[in-house]
Amino acid sequence: MFKNNKIYNQNLITKSENLTFLKKDSFSIMRKAASVCSKFILKNYNPKKVVILCGPGNNGGDGLLIANNLLKKNIKVQIFAPICFAKSKDSKKAYNKLINKKIIKNKLDLKNCDLFVDALFGYNFNKKFSHKLTKIINEINSKSFSKIAIDVPSGVYCDNGKISNSAIQADITLTFHRLKPCHVLQPGKDLSKKVKIFDIGLADLDNKTNINLLKPPKLKSFSSNLHKYNRGELFIFGASEMVGASKLATLAASQIALKSGAGIVKLLVNNKSKNFYKSHVLEELIVSYLNINDVKKIIKKANSTFLFGCGLETNNENSNILELLLKSKNKLVIDASSFSLIKKNLKKFISLLKFRKSETILTPHFGEFKKIFKTSENKINDTISAASLTNSTILFKGNDTVISDQTGQTYINYFSSPYLATAGSGDVLAGIIASLLSQNYKALNAAALGCWLHSQAAINIDKNLTAKDIIEILPIILKKIS
Repeated sequence: MFKNNKIYNQNLITKSENLTFLKKDSFSIMRKAASVCSKFILKNYNPKKVVILCGPGNNGGDGLLIANNLLKKNIKVQIFAPICFAKSKDSKKAYNKLINKKIIKNKLDLKNCDLFVDALFGYNFNKKFSHKLTKIINEINSKSFSKIAIDVPSGVYCDNGKISNSAIQADITLTFHRLKPCHVLQPGKDLSKKVKIFDIGLADLDNKTNINLLKPPKLKSFSSNLHKYNRGELFIFGASEMVGASKLATLAASQIALKSGAGIVKLLVNNKSKNFYKSHVLEELIVSYLNINDVKKIIKKANSTFLFGCGLETNNENSNILELLLKSKNKLVIDASSFSLIKKNLKKFISLLKFRKSETILTPHFGEFKKIFKTSENKINDTISAASLTNSTILFKGNDTVISDQTGQTYINYFSSPYLATAGSGDVLAGIIASLLSQNYKALNAAALGCWLHSQAAINIDKNLTAKDIIEILPIILKKIS
């Protein structure tokens, strides 16, 4: 875990530096950055030959000072500057401090290298690599020696985690002051790998960012006078095509909802599917309906939470049900098939979402998200825009899940698991979130807590898993954090 969960974009970290430099000499900050990195290297590695890739700006200046610090410890160091070096004011000072300028080479020599340090570009990188640089980066990545990136792996864009035509694949990234979006958004997250944050005395602008790393949440405690209805009542619309994924989606969502603390879960199913559900459910209640008028009466009478979309068919009846739900006073989680329904009548459904007064959570993965929202190269901005457009909380799924509400408050999930890429995993997540919403967690908190619990379950399982595995381990995760 990180001591501070705030995330600074490129603009904010620049402001932090500029404010700092009004009071402190900027070169002293560079020296501090190089010092903490050098100490980390000396403590954690025993290199015989270190190759440092240096650029023309202040990131390159960090590299020059790191080289100097290692030289003083009698470590063999080579600097390679494929573009140029010492072009900024402070990097020129760093160059002048270098006790042996002959270590700067005009050719990359990786022979016998056992530690590589990337100080080519920092968080201000905004270009594409030349063909020459791409070949150099690819050659470095092909080697098995340890690779350390200073601040940001070169080739990765700070604000969105996207890459140029190539990027350094670090084993660890040593960054300063706060996390940047590229450390937590893919593919920058994988390229940064392990991230360590150093305090170098920059100005605290935490109150200027709404972007946060998702952290272990606090659970509500249950009082002794609760009963099943005031503990949380959740309605889940069940699929009618009872095969494979459709069956899995409905039942996985309902089972996990109970395991997440909902007092009662009611499956709303078409009368023709009632007998199937009777033979499969245990704790859930079945509420059957004949037609849309029956559904309308149930929705109108309820003052509860609804989960809609898991395994459902994309047809006119379900489109009409979604419209009824959006017009109701009930809290609502929208998942899976819902996004195909919304796409068919986008203008109407976006309007219904926007003017809805009850709490609403949408949980799309990328394919579902792009059906109804505009996408760009920036997942954070896309999620914030979608939340504003729909007056909802958006949980944009992925290994780098981004969660935003209509105020712009945003959380990014860092600790996840590749094993969650399996059928039923998303339905389980929707069930957890809907359960928490039914227990009167605010929408943003329900989404954030649900995401965290879902990820922690997979991390604890730590192998190929099924939706059932997550359902079974969730009570253990809940017990740990309570």
